[in-house]
Amino acid sequence: MLPSYGGERRRAGAADGAGREVLVLTHQGAIYPSAWERFAPYLAEFVGTFLLTLTFIYNYSASRSIVWTATSNGLMVVALMYALGHVSGANLNPSVSVALMLVGRHSPRVAARLCLSQTLGAISAAVVRLMFFSGCVDIGPQKGFTWGAVITIELLYSAMICFVYLNCAASMKNNPVAAQNGFVGLAVGFCFVAGGYAAREVSHSVMNTAIAVGLGVVDCKEGFAARALFYIFADFFGAFIGAGAYRIVRPDEDPNQSESRRDLSERKRQDGNSAKVAAEFFGTFFIIFTKALNRMGSDAEEGIGPEAWSVAAVLTSMVYSLRGISGAYFNPAVTLAAVVSGRSTCERHVALFYVVAQFFAAVSAASLFSLLNHGQPIPLEYRSSQQSYGAKIFAETTFSFLITYVVLASSVSRSELASPSKQDAPSGEKVSGTLPNNDVAGFMYGACQTAGGFAAGHISGAMLNPAVVFSFCGVSVLTGRFEGAVWAYALYQLFGALLATGVFALTHAGLYRQVDDEDDKEAVA
Repeated sequence: MLPSYGGERRRAGAADGAGREVLVLTHQGAIYPSAWERFAPYLAEFVGTFLLTLTFIYNYSASRSIVWTATSNGLMVVALMYALGHVSGANLNPSVSVALMLVGRHSPRVAARLCLSQTLGAISAAVVRLMFFSGCVDIGPQKGFTWGAVITIELLYSAMICFVYLNCAASMKNNPVAAQNGFVGLAVGFCFVAGGYAAREVSHSVMNTAIAVGLGVVDCKEGFAARALFYIFADFFGAFIGAGAYRIVRPDEDPNQSESRRDLSERKRQDGNSAKVAAEFFGTFFIIFTKALNRMGSDAEEGIGPEAWSVAAVLTSMVYSLRGISGAYFNPAVTLAAVVSGRSTCERHVALFYVVAQFFAAVSAASLFSLLNHGQPIPLEYRSSQQSYGAKIFAETTFSFLITYVVLASSVSRSELASPSKQDAPSGEKVSGTLPNNDVAGFMYGACQTAGGFAAGHISGAMLNPAVVFSFCGVSVLTGRFEGAVWAYALYQLFGALLATGVFALTHAGLYRQVDDEDDKEAVA
């Protein structure tokens, strides 16, 4: 959606029965927006896509190393989204603009103008590249893979980008107008980091329709490169998948619903927990699928870094997107700890469905990986690992403890700490609201994955999630291999999670003592 630019956001009147928001772009004190103000969002999209496409083209030069390519692309997205978000919403991608149109946040006319601006920006970047530099770009399937694998990966990660953008930017609950979040740029940019490293053994990922057009222009001076059409096709249809998934996890945020239907949808949401369970499925699927793709051809320790960074990136994006829906656990051990500690966002019987969804996502991700990798199993550990079994289970237990404790700690609100630990607050100061962790909760979870992935990757493979163990070992069982020792990792991960729950209760005793004090007061009364 196009955010207000020096103006205000107003609610449509009675003539708009859907109650959609009408954007008014004005100078402060002005009545009508100027022509330049109307043009500014489209110019911002042109400039942003130009810079982003140029970055991709430089990074995908055939002579460049891919070690930092995905990080460069992702951080450029982060920078541009924060710089241009208040002007145009920083779509920077026709797929995102189409997804916004599909969920009712853009009109078809606005979406078409945005797509045109973005495409012209990408083509301009390609022309500049051809004018001043020689050489070609490296796109298409790598040796041993087909276009089918390229299109599948491109389609899924393009859908993930649209899904994350919609949840972090378009959702009125996750990004309210009066108190906009500060993580939307980080969440979307990290999608490019995740997809870039995950797909590196298959092809250079693009995940942006306009950039695919620009790469097609650069790839062939004699005419448009036909192979870029595969990327354009996959990226465009990814918008429909991403919009559909967004509708599933946020069924009550349809701006085209009438008030009566909106009330009915709200009641259905309160009565059921399907959106929460679906959120756990989507998040867990992308996390495990990303981790599995990073194991393609990564038998040496060189693959540990990209895997840890890539998985942390997708985890961060998914937490920011879905934390307000399901709690964004994506891990049976963390789900168990949340229930036992009383920090769960769902009832206990619903948590069981969380775990079922997480394991079902694990099976889906492993099956798709096996299909793309010619039926080969997912490598459970790096071949360079020569550590003892005791060292492996200790590593899994330790970092499962870390992840669980951090997730539980990030759920604490400031109001919960107001009594009794905050009784020493200065006179007249009110301690209320949530801790300033809404904008960092996803980064906290992702940071644990980065730390554990780098530190334990060469020891145990850094599974750190029973669903990951189930996914990786499940493919091995189907192909005739049984890694019994690895299955035991899940038990120690659960033990680490429960240990973290106990430590959390001790370090946050005030949370539980407050409840006990209230019970005592009721008993006295």
